[in-house]
Amino acid sequence: MNILDKANRVRLIALSKISKEEREEYSQYFTPPETASMAASMYSEIKARKVSCLDLGAGTGILTAAVYERFKDKITQVDAIEIDKKLSSVLNDELSSLNVPYDLIIGDALTETPKKKYDYIILNPPYKKMRANDFRQKSLPCNVTNLYVAFMLIGLMHLKEYGEMVAIVPRSWTNGSYFKDFRKYVLSNYSLDAMHVYGSRKEIFSDTNVLQETMIVKFSKQQQLSNILVSYSEKKSDKVEKRLYKADELIDSQHLAVRINPSPNQLPGSTISDIGLCPSTGKIVDFRSKVFIYKDKPQSSHIYPLYYAGNFAEGKVSHPCDIGKPQWFLAKEPKQIKMLIQPGAYTVIKRFTSKEEKKRIVAFPLINKLPVALENHLNFIHAGSPRKVIPLRSKELAKGLALWCNSSLIDEWFRGISGSTQVNASDIKQIPCPTLEELENIGKFWKWDLTQSEIDEICGEKKWN
Repeated sequence: MNILDKANRVRLIALSKISKEEREEYSQYFTPPETASMAASMYSEIKARKVSCLDLGAGTGILTAAVYERFKDKITQVDAIEIDKKLSSVLNDELSSLNVPYDLIIGDALTETPKKKYDYIILNPPYKKMRANDFRQKSLPCNVTNLYVAFMLIGLMHLKEYGEMVAIVPRSWTNGSYFKDFRKYVLSNYSLDAMHVYGSRKEIFSDTNVLQETMIVKFSKQQQLSNILVSYSEKKSDKVEKRLYKADELIDSQHLAVRINPSPNQLPGSTISDIGLCPSTGKIVDFRSKVFIYKDKPQSSHIYPLYYAGNFAEGKVSHPCDIGKPQWFLAKEPKQIKMLIQPGAYTVIKRFTSKEEKKRIVAFPLINKLPVALENHLNFIHAGSPRKVIPLRSKELAKGLALWCNSSLIDEWFRGISGSTQVNASDIKQIPCPTLEELENIGKFWKWDLTQSEIDEICGEKKWN
């Protein structure tokens, strides 16, 4: 039995003895051996020098075991940090079996990491929201919204010059406003060297029932390298495909985003935000508005249609419809009236799609003659600002924008920039798109029953010119 097989046996025994509730307390995700091996393989080859290693949130020690199995006697020192006192005894036994000098620190990695630098740092951090007023934010170079990026920052701050950090993390850090400050700091001070992306979110941590868009990312303490290696596998045991890209093909310095593949060449250089359009999110949160929403339409002059994501389905917009959701919103007072969108043309985009859906961005034109209410799981594009909604200037623009967003070009673009099935307003702002006039010309081809190939032909061959 090799080192990693033994470490996996230790992991499985620990997993069987720790309850789901205990794992959730520390957001523990026990790394499978295949993923640990992939993470260790992403480090550069060691030539003449020996290295020190740090494992942040070490768990049962399987990541350190994977690194040791690869480099063995070239490792001179291992430091491992684990907050769970029960797990730390298992970790101690595992580290002592590796025949390498080590220090085990029992405590919070965000406050207890030794004040020294390391050649190699590895981590599979906890995923949990982090409050802006958390006292541990003071030790970080920028405020963060999740523990996993806080762990990444601690790791990066402890790298030696040209040292390398490998982290098993969600893909959410690569785009969106929540992680913008993190990306700004990291992409300015470190090199993004490599990314391994998993297609399946169900299988990577299957024995702990974790669903997550997972990647393994490698950074180094140096100026950005000219190339980034991207590898892909559908599952943790599948064949790995690798491609090398130029760094500027994947790092969007203008919008501070990271892609897993280059943006399609056919896309325009301007974005939805650049052409003066604004995405917003529906204002109706149904559980907070129970006294104002109705299943059956009451007799009132102040009642308005309420749209959910379920009203936008199978290529059409239906209202009212039987989707198990109330379909009417009462707006008599100024506070409720402000929640309505006024008559006009808009493009609606669902905020959530299932992993199994063919496209991540699903858009519809909405042309309303009366005010309507949109539930919070819907985004809509208008011509105003975040504080003031103004309808789009024409029906053709709403239709053309919906066609454009439903194209395979935009689906490919979005999948490259986000592993999430959630589409936020900040994502929509960045969608590349033609001019308003060109979108209106696209809108002239709108039909409710267009096939995907017909949509792609309209948007791909630039029929609007």
